[in-house]
Amino acid sequence: MRIKTTLFLLASFLTASMFAQSPYGDIQDKDNTYVKARQTHIIKQDVRFANEAFTMAPKAEAPTELDSSLFVQPEGELQLMRRSGIDYLPVWGQPAPAEYQEKGTYVVKGADGNYYFKNFITNMCNGGTWIKGEVEGNVISVKTGQICTQLWYDNGATNSLYTYYLYALKAVEETGTDWQGNEYTYTAYVLDEDVSEIKFNIEADGRITSQDGNVLYGGLEENEDGTFTWPGQGDMDCTFYPFDEVPQTAPEEVEYSDYVFSNYPYATDIEYRILQGGILDNVLYVKGLAEIIPEGIIKAQIEGDKARIATNQFLGVDQTYSTLVYLKPCSFTVETDEWGWSTIYTDEISEMVMDYDAEECRFANDELGLLINAGKMEVLSHEQYLRPTFYKFVEKSAIPSSPVWTQYYPYTEADFGSWGYAGFNIYTTDVDGNYILPEKLFYTCYLDETPLVFSTEDYPELEEDMTVIPYAFANNDIVAYKENHYIYFHRGDFERFGVQTIYRGGEEEMRSPIIYYSESGIEETLAGDAIVIETTYFDLQGRRHNGLNNGLNIVVMKYSDGTTKSTKVMVR
Repeated sequence: MRIKTTLFLLASFLTASMFAQSPYGDIQDKDNTYVKARQTHIIKQDVRFANEAFTMAPKAEAPTELDSSLFVQPEGELQLMRRSGIDYLPVWGQPAPAEYQEKGTYVVKGADGNYYFKNFITNMCNGGTWIKGEVEGNVISVKTGQICTQLWYDNGATNSLYTYYLYALKAVEETGTDWQGNEYTYTAYVLDEDVSEIKFNIEADGRITSQDGNVLYGGLEENEDGTFTWPGQGDMDCTFYPFDEVPQTAPEEVEYSDYVFSNYPYATDIEYRILQGGILDNVLYVKGLAEIIPEGIIKAQIEGDKARIATNQFLGVDQTYSTLVYLKPCSFTVETDEWGWSTIYTDEISEMVMDYDAEECRFANDELGLLINAGKMEVLSHEQYLRPTFYKFVEKSAIPSSPVWTQYYPYTEADFGSWGYAGFNIYTTDVDGNYILPEKLFYTCYLDETPLVFSTEDYPELEEDMTVIPYAFANNDIVAYKENHYIYFHRGDFERFGVQTIYRGGEEEMRSPIIYYSESGIEETLAGDAIVIETTYFDLQGRRHNGLNNGLNIVVMKYSDGTTKSTKVMVR
């Protein structure tokens, strides 16, 4: 089966709009706009609607603190089961149903004779809670009113606890009035007070099948006024199947070390990540490739100067969508239309063969891809990695890649605010294209030849005045998202704006050239190809400091060609 991802190329950079391939199982019409909307929706488990249609009648009180007993696996026989059914997710503020075939649920046949289900609501599973199903004969009855999910949610200044209770819902037609006073009808979901339990049959072949296939059940949150709100996640018509696969593991003897993983997720623009890898008996074991299930392990069989990655390696059950997660190698093609939209088509293949360089401990394939897939039967990927490379990471001193300009807006005075901004990319690679650690990567901005100072007077959140900015640091005037960086400045008394990258790996500081951008749009490098290899700071009395102090500073920069340059920097 083929699945596609669509991108848009604009000017000299890529703006990617990817269909997030969430695990919605066997969707029949993938060209349907409703289905596409669902595919592009990335659920956050703890986002709730402020919508009257989801407000329910009062029920039991919610606890004020996390109930740890909800997360303890009950005593009994644990089994992983494959699950099919129909799930609901909020799309554009409304619950949207879709079929699924290959989700996974842990079930315990309890020592007390009852059944217990983990993550019973499949799209509210981040909590990892268990609910009870009482057994009588071959019938399991899951009573409503149980806590089915309990989550902490970071809402900015404070963390809040949200508790969701299992209840049945029913759809009713309601009438509303739009902003022009026109009436319209819509579907609302209300508490179904006639359903107090959800029943399943225990079949002779081990399946657990629904007696109430038409009952929609979901997790409801209690409001302060005692009413309930349904966030839009739910399930219905569910069947559990015996499942005998176990997640792939590595031998205990494997010694892991840091490996760099690089790939082109949108066929362009390389991305890097540190994973854990180890080789034992001619097998490479990699842990952490799947971001959705970081404990998952993949393996590649080494044969001479090649390594083979087989399809359908089972990684386990993810804790976001409750799907059975597999690794699938794929081929891919990219097609671009006349408007600049590029579509990536991926097709499952039986294996990926990677080139292997034993001396550098490097594995690479620049033609194929790897999919972290929801289920085994169909191609429906959570994550895609194209042109993957793995290699053992060895930290060393290195000259970082020079920053690359993307935008520049000159300082402008206006009634609503006076400012300008500089946009540039900083890459986590050295001048030879090797990966470097982002936590040891920094940069400095220059107004002409003077470092730009972010002072504690203007930015009280800073511990001290700052001219050397960490790669991922952000505040009101500094924007950082991966390699994309923007600096807002509030003065115009300079002719050109410069950026220099700094790497402090391997116990040594190395710097790139300063790359300048003037209003004419011309880039240039300070001191030719020479780079700053050391910066020292002094006061007027000649005393050395670790950085800039209040008052007049003398900044001395030493270059790789042996020259030095001094400049005065006033910090107020």
